[in-house]
Parts: sequence; C-alpha cells; structure tokens
Amino acid sequence: MIRKNNLPFFYKKIQENSERVTLVLNTDVFIEGVLNAESYSGRLIDYLIDERFDIMMDDRIYLEYSAELNNKKLGLEKNSINYLLKFLKENGKFVTAEKLKMPGNNLEDNYFLKFVEVAKSSNSSAITILRTDTIKFVNINLFTTVMTPEEVFEKLL
Repeated sequence: MIRKNNLPFFYKKIQENSERVTLVLNTDVFIEGVLNAESYSGRLIDYLIDERFDIMMDDRIYLEYSAELNNKKLGLEKNSINYLLKFLKENGKFVTAEKLKMPGNNLEDNYFLKFVEVAKSSNSSAITILRTDTIKFVNINLFTTVMTPEEVFEKLL
C-alpha cells in the first residue's frame, strides 16, 4: 500500500482553523503608520501589507481613511494612496456594524463610536489607538479591547 503525503493538506487545515488576529485601526494609527514607517504604527502597516493580521472596517472607516490619505497636507503621492486604498478594498474585512445602544453614555456623540461598533460586530481582537488617546477612550474597554500599537506587538503579534 502506497501512502500519499498529505502534509500540505494538513498544514492548510491548521492554518484555516487557527484564529487570526483581527484589528480595527483608529485613523490616527493608520495615518501615523503610513507617514512614519519606523514607528510601531508603521510596523503595523507593514504587517498589514504582509497579511499577518486582518483589518476590520466598514464603509465609514474606509471613507475616513480615504479622506485623510487624500489630505494635501500629508503630501502623499497619488500612486501610493491608490495602492493603499485598493489594498484595503481587496484585503480589508468589511462588516456591517451593528449600532450600539448605550443609554446615558455620551459615546454615541463621539467620532470614535464607529470603531467600537465595528470591533464589537466583528469580534475583533482589539481597537488600536495611539498612546496619547488612552486616557480619552478609557471607557471603551467596556465594549472591546483597546490597545496601543506597542501593546499589539507585545500581546497579539
């Protein structure tokens, strides 16, 4: 009896069943990563391009990324912007975010709500924010995990 080598099939099954890290990147982290490749945010963008984690978003987040990337003050080349946006469209994991109902919480008026809704709807591993925002968004931990880029590398990647 001749046995066929099923190692490629076996490894593919392991990869399919392994839990991938999924992140929602705050726009500030995304833009910081694009502009500063040497920062932790920049390393996150490198890992994103290498498909080492999945980026979760909805149309609102995608449009915000697009608007920020196209900001003339950043001085990004049109080809680079088009590449990033195309990459996000093709490789980003788009979700239909469920609206959060939080009576008595002013989070609903906050621009950050869309990130929380996407993270919660997609069961994302974490929302990634800049270290300077950690105090501002401390109550978000009630709904999802919030980490800085440094913490993402320490704990998830």
